Order: sequence, then C-alpha cells, then structure tokens
Amino acid sequence: MSFERPYEGIKVVDMSQGIAGPYCGMLLAQHGADVIKVEPHQGDWSRGLGTPNHDHTEYSFVANMGKRSLAIDLKSNEALGIIDALVAEADVFLEGFRPGVIDRLGFGHERMMELNPGLIYVSISGFGQVGPLRHKPAMDPVLQAFTGFMKDNAGHDGIPHRVNTVINDMSTALYAFQAVTPALYIKGDGVPGRYLDVSLMRGAANLSGIRMMTASRGELNPKPRTAPSGIFRCAEGWLQLVILQDKDFATLCDLLGLDDLKADAGLQDIEARLSQADMLVARVGEVLLTKPANHWRDLLTKAGLQNEMLQNFQQFLDHPQVAETGLFSHIGLPGLEKPLPIPNPPGIPKIQEGTPTGTSPVTGQHSDEVMGELGYDAAAIADLRQRDVITTWSGWAAS
Repeated sequence: MSFERPYEGIKVVDMSQGIAGPYCGMLLAQHGADVIKVEPHQGDWSRGLGTPNHDHTEYSFVANMGKRSLAIDLKSNEALGIIDALVAEADVFLEGFRPGVIDRLGFGHERMMELNPGLIYVSISGFGQVGPLRHKPAMDPVLQAFTGFMKDNAGHDGIPHRVNTVINDMSTALYAFQAVTPALYIKGDGVPGRYLDVSLMRGAANLSGIRMMTASRGELNPKPRTAPSGIFRCAEGWLQLVILQDKDFATLCDLLGLDDLKADAGLQDIEARLSQADMLVARVGEVLLTKPANHWRDLLTKAGLQNEMLQNFQQFLDHPQVAETGLFSHIGLPGLEKPLPIPNPPGIPKIQEGTPTGTSPVTGQHSDEVMGELGYDAAAIADLRQRDVITTWSGWAAS
C-alpha cells in the first residue's frame, strides 16, 4: 500500500455495465485495487455503444482501464459457484442492473453479504432501488430530462438542450467511488460490510444542487448575475467574459475604450449594472466584434480579467497548459492510427501505456487467469470453455 496505490490488496468484483458503474470500478483499479470485470460472452453493452474497434468503443476503453475481464454465462449452472467463490474473497461488489434483475440471477445483496459479511455491495441504477420509477430503464439523457437539467439548459431561443457529455453517468461514478472510499476506511476497524444504493438520479440531483436550491426559492433568473458577462461573438471565434467586481468593470471600460460607461454614475455597482445588463452586453459586444477572440483573450488576461476563448476538444487537448500539467495519457488501440487521450485521475500517478493500469481488457481476456486463481486446472477450464460457460480471449479480432 502507498499513496500511489492506496487500494493495493483490495479485491473488487465488477458486474456493472455501461458507464457509471464501470467508471467507478476503473477508478478503484487506478488506485491499486484488483478489479475483476464480470461480463457476458458478448461483452459489456458499452463495447457496442458507438463504433466498435477491436472489442472496444471510447466508452468501454476508458471505463475498463486497469481491470481484468472474466466472460461468463451468468445463467449457467456453474456461474453461481464461480461468482460465489470470487465474492467470498472480495472487498467490493459492483452491479448495475435494474432493480430485481440481480436477485433473479442469484447475486442480490442479501445473499452476497450473508456469504461475505464484510462485503461493500454497490448497486447503481437509474432511479434507485425503490419508488414508482425503479424498474424504468434510464441512461444519461433520460436523467438530464427528468431532473430539470435540460429545461434549465435552454438557449436564448427557449429550446431546452441536452449536454453531449454524459454528465450524470460520470458524476454518479464519482459519487459511487466517493461512497466506497469511507466504507473501505471504516471496514478496516472491523465494521461489517455495507449496502450502497447509488443512482443516476441521486448523482444528477447533487450535481445540480445549487441550481435546485435557487429554483426552490422561486423562478430561476435566466440572466447572468454579473454584467456585462456572458459569451460574446468576436471577429473570429467566441469569448467567455466574467466581470464580477466594480474594479473589473472599470478595467474593462479602459481596455475597450468605453469611457462614457466608466464615467456613468449609474453603473458603479453590480446591482446597477444588472439593471442595464442588455445595454452593457450590446455595447461590449460591438467592440469585441472588431477583433478575433485570441486578441481579446490575451489583452484581458494580461489585465487580470476572467475570460477565455471558446475551444473545441481538440484545441483543448493541444493546449500547452494541458501538456505541461500531464493531464492526459495517450494509449494506443490496435486498428486506430492515433492513440486515445485518457484523462489522468487526480492524486495518482500518470497512466502508462503497456502497464496493468494502462491496459483496457477485451472481453474474457483474463478468464483463464481468474479461473486458475480460483483453483480450476487447465482441463477444467478447457471444459468450461468448451461448454460455453466461459469465454477466453484469443487475440484481437479482425478489423
């Protein structure tokens, strides 16, 4: 155990699929845990979410980094004994089925925690384990709609918009990882295991907590809380500008040649400027349209004002600040010309290609290895494979 690998010696059985559960398992693996991904013969469904390449998509590639894969038919007669043997030695169990499904498979939390009283059992679902919507399937867009996020994210045209980033899956993964951490900590004092009910709905609510508290006090104000702030079109590109303090407004006026606004006694505090926000945005917008966004970014940054030009993802990836901080590792995948950028989680060493934590398994890549650790000899493993109880990876599939 070390600061770099604090979960070394921790064993995790990850039966989740998709994004939220697997990404939580990936974080545990990156922190040193031995994470065995249990998936069906055809693989976790995220392996087909998009355009697959050698048994991976971007979703499955990042969400399974550092794990070992056991491909098994969970409905086979032998599956119960195999999974029981894994769970008996595990510290954490992750599952992401709709409520009731995992119980029908025979791996519900009551039986698993009776088998292993110290087990931290994590159920990740769309709406939670109880309530009228508990059986409803739900991916990230459904929760963006249900929790109010989409309506709050309306454009100036009043049309609600979905955010392409799977914010609810990712936030739920982080909240699940956060919930496992103190459970593992207290378990070290001999405290029994714990059942954790984590849902995308709960993750979404926490992510938007401040906006929801504001909404509970009345109608949300769609206008900025500072002025002149917002997104401005420039001669080339776009700029995000935040003017918070009175001195910032004076500096902005100096830089943009808006002497009349600086001298206006009716614009000397935030509330006064908010009352004339439309006029201020229009005046500032006229000036910003005269030059490219990178010109204004450099000028405003030098003056200490909060701003940044709008970038696409590739511009962000190529930025010197990103390179200097080592934010991404670049991991190759057979069949792709360029390696994939993998964000390095905070607080642990950079992911290195070719290492166990820098490898994302294909379906069943470690089936023989895991079964051998459970005491099965080569003949028994071959028999299970012959009868399609398990699948063993045998090389990259043809492109």
